[in-house]
Amino acid sequence: MSVSCKQRQCERRHFTDITSLFQKLYDEDADKVKQALEEIGRVGKGNFDAMKAIQDFLRKERRMPLRILAMQTLSKTKSNSQPSTGTFKKPNIFQCPGAEKIKRVEIIDVTCTHCHKKGTASVAGFENEFACENCGEIIERKLEESCIEKCPVGSECVGPERYRKYMSGRKKAQ
Repeated sequence: MSVSCKQRQCERRHFTDITSLFQKLYDEDADKVKQALEEIGRVGKGNFDAMKAIQDFLRKERRMPLRILAMQTLSKTKSNSQPSTGTFKKPNIFQCPGAEKIKRVEIIDVTCTHCHKKGTASVAGFENEFACENCGEIIERKLEESCIEKCPVGSECVGPERYRKYMSGRKKAQ
């Protein structure tokens, strides 16, 4: 068997292993979900399927400790490569405050508009809607204006998906 065949076989096995981890994310047992997230964090570095699976998990998961662990795992799976900014390049030593606010995950106090119970929610700065931890209904919030709307490289600062979700939430707010 040639090296390339062995490599492909290993890649297939690795892909099968990681997809079985994705399925474990939806287990009722929180410990099994935690183990799956930790394993994805170890083996999923730079794997776009792993990042997408964790993001999907975050959209559906309501248990706060698992959401926090999933956010930590997501940051582990991201690759360190920076997107090209064309003619404008932001120096690494400076951080755009508007972009940082959009990227940050906040734990906020909310009162559900459906069940009227008070609770907390873990919400990224670009999300305008999230699920109530009590009843599961979708709660919308108003997104404040940010400098990334006017910046020529705003979508590259926060990433195209965050930028799209933020702009969609801003349009709903107007």
